[in-house]
Amino acid sequence: MKRITYSGGSIVTSNAITTALLGYITSLADTDNSVTVDVTVLEENDETCMHTLVLSPASQFDVCDVEGMTEEEEVARFPVPAMPMIGITGTVESTGDAGRTAEDFNRITSEIDNGLGQ
Repeated sequence: MKRITYSGGSIVTSNAITTALLGYITSLADTDNSVTVDVTVLEENDETCMHTLVLSPASQFDVCDVEGMTEEEEVARFPVPAMPMIGITGTVESTGDAGRTAEDFNRITSEIDNGLGQ
């Protein structure tokens, strides 16, 4: 278990969730984006509930170990959340229109490039 301390307080969650959050924040640091992520948190009454964290390039966490559960208990009680995609994402078009879409894209970017010099 880990205690994550941040500007608004602290939460206790699993080692796996903490590792995922720290890795994600490191990737987020090179962007101008803020995202929300729902994570399972251990409350003082030993119950778990979902907390929504706002993560941004300015996020700063202090992490320390907390005793309490075995690794098996953590895995069962604290599912690692899906992290939102960072940056620009693309898709590959697999329909018959893919060639026409590529031609349209190339034509439009060419028009933009030609228009920039005027």
